[in-house]
Amino acid sequence: MEAKVNYIKTRLVQQVLTSHECFRGMEVVRSDLHTPKHLDGFMSAIHQLTLTLRHSASGQTSTVPLLVKVMKGDELFRRQNLAHVLFPNEINIYANVLPQFDAFLAEAGSELRATRWCPRVYLSTMGQFREYSELFETFLVMENVTPRGFRTGPRLDLDEAHLTLMVEIIARYHACSYALRIQDPPALDRLVERIVPLNFLQDGKVFFESYDVVFRLAAERLFAYVDAVPAELDSERFRQHVHTLRTKYGPNQSELMQKFLHRDPTYSVILHGDYNRNNVLFRYDGGQRPVEVLMIDFQENRYGSPALDLSFFMYMNMTPELRERFWEELLRHYHRQLVGTLRELLHCAESDPRLEPYRESSFRAHFDRFALYGAMVALNFIPSMMSSEEEVIEVSGYFEQDIHCEGFRRCALAMGGDVVNRRITAVMRHASKMGYMDVM
Repeated sequence: MEAKVNYIKTRLVQQVLTSHECFRGMEVVRSDLHTPKHLDGFMSAIHQLTLTLRHSASGQTSTVPLLVKVMKGDELFRRQNLAHVLFPNEINIYANVLPQFDAFLAEAGSELRATRWCPRVYLSTMGQFREYSELFETFLVMENVTPRGFRTGPRLDLDEAHLTLMVEIIARYHACSYALRIQDPPALDRLVERIVPLNFLQDGKVFFESYDVVFRLAAERLFAYVDAVPAELDSERFRQHVHTLRTKYGPNQSELMQKFLHRDPTYSVILHGDYNRNNVLFRYDGGQRPVEVLMIDFQENRYGSPALDLSFFMYMNMTPELRERFWEELLRHYHRQLVGTLRELLHCAESDPRLEPYRESSFRAHFDRFALYGAMVALNFIPSMMSSEEEVIEVSGYFEQDIHCEGFRRCALAMGGDVVNRRITAVMRHASKMGYMDVM
């Protein structure tokens, strides 16, 4: 571990300094590295790196707060969790996608910049670094935006203001793919070709091993609860949908999830892939009102339906009560922002025929075919977000040791108790009522 720390504090720091003009003439006075527990993830470790720099000519010193994201685990752990796909895909977003979007936005005369929708990235690289480890590694060095007032929002449930900011920034991000498809299709194709496919099934076999386990257990938990409390199946439509989910897919939830990865020649975009409260940072005014949001953690990015990004955070971060009164308005707001950004980039009127495929009715028909994806993913993640810290530590330990062990299964089926059971059932009830489960 000491060798890894030294590598980050020396070699990696030098790469950062030599890669950016803003550090010209600066020398390192001090390099402090520590790893706060609250930044620890399932698959990655995030170190806080604080550099004290001195300008060689003026003698002035400055402090640069950084975060360094690296992979966790041994080769087996990384293979089971597709680290060789997830982490290179994230590096690709920062190294290629966002800079290409920036160039396109500038050429279009827009003041928008995709790189400003995320913390500033100083280094995104991957390969074998023998002084660090014998494994394939990725390094992502970015600005620690905490000093600028950015922080995580409420743990799970967001209000209208938070959700609206999230929907606005993801709409702009998606609009870049659509505008590129209209203006420069080969450029979009080149970006898409760099994305390593993140499938649930591949060549007829399970590809995403850890997710296959967690999706199967999430569905098993839902079935067990509605069997124990049949009154939760409060309509014939919902009862039939749950029956279809159980009998058609049963322990093979990856088969259903793979269907949502269908690429559409009109609607597919370069996705964030894991868009929810965990992977955004908010800046607030003097009170508790959020005024700005930044996206982070693009590990699960794909090329697919924008509904995958939208439906996940809407199911994950909205209470059942808020869904009833704000779901439709949030989708309309997304669409208005999407079309508005497209018009800005294409310099066109709302009646422009190039926007015809993205009219609200067409978009909603597309969304309805893919929205069940977000509900299914929320079934997996809601239990961890609603459980005690002790339960999360326990299930995380089992996850890192062996995803197939009985301890992980026990935790996945029970953590959070009936409060979680009622919440995940409400997610599926809403998906049923909206007709999203009809796709099964």
